[in-house]
Amino acid sequence: MEQHEYMDKARQYSTRLAVLSNSLSQKKTAPLPSLTSQPHQVLASEPVPYSDIQQVAKIAAYRAVHFHR
Repeated sequence: MEQHEYMDKARQYSTRLAVLSNSLSQKKTAPLPSLTSQPHQVLASEPVPYSDIQQVAKIAAYRAVHFHR
C-alpha cells in the first residue's frame, strides 16, 4: 500500500469515526432504574447464600432445557 492510499484510508476511518461519535453522543441513554432508595442498606446486608444461588441456577437450567421455544 502506498503512502497516499494509507493516508486516504486513515482519513476515511477518521471521518467515519467522527460521524459515529456524533450520532452516539446525540442519543440520550435511559438512566438505570432505581430499585431501592436505600442502596447502602442493600449493600450492607448479608449476601445471598450460595445454596440459594445454586437452586435458582438449577431451576433456570431446567426451564431452559424443558420449556425452550
